[in-house]
Amino acid sequence: MGDHDSVVTSFRPTVTTVGGLDRERARRALLIGVPFAVLLVVLSRLATSSWELPIGLLLIAILGAAIVGWIWLYLTNSSITLTPEHLLITDWRNSRTVIARGDVSRLIRIGVRPFEGPPRQAVIAVDAANRSLFALGGAYDGAAIARALSVSLIGSFDDVMSHDQVNRKYPGAARSLVANPQRVLVFSAVGTVVIGVIAFIVWAALRS
Repeated sequence: MGDHDSVVTSFRPTVTTVGGLDRERARRALLIGVPFAVLLVVLSRLATSSWELPIGLLLIAILGAAIVGWIWLYLTNSSITLTPEHLLITDWRNSRTVIARGDVSRLIRIGVRPFEGPPRQAVIAVDAANRSLFALGGAYDGAAIARALSVSLIGSFDDVMSHDQVNRKYPGAARSLVANPQRVLVFSAVGTVVIGVIAFIVWAALRS
């Protein structure tokens, strides 16, 4: 893996915004919003001499900052890089997966039917034994990646499967979709609500 610095080409998500925010807007929102939220919490505490309103404002600020922060991480970190020997996949958490280019036999386009809503586009990379190596969300240009890897791109996004069907045919593929902006947005919202509830419980326990 000594060729990681010798980059042949790289790909970023074709989407440039999530929830109306691009990278620069998300960064500005964090730089301006966080100090403003802290100031608002302090002023509300001084004005009311109680903690109910400041804590409520703090929880709302945490929710907003976390969602914007997760969007910024997704748009900033997600990428696919090709070196002479390897494929480097970086997700929104800046976690990197390294796959040998020679292991990729072909890319397959499918539609994945979620529990709710319309089917989502996915491109699955498989080896010669038809085992899933990784799966990309529709935010990447699968055709360009296939050309760069010199492998075939088969299938259609109209070939819709359920999560169970995808996992049976390509084990693990449905759980490893990379760069799905809707998934990141939902994850950020749910995760932030959980953090807010925990913070509220801790605050209530400290008051009692």
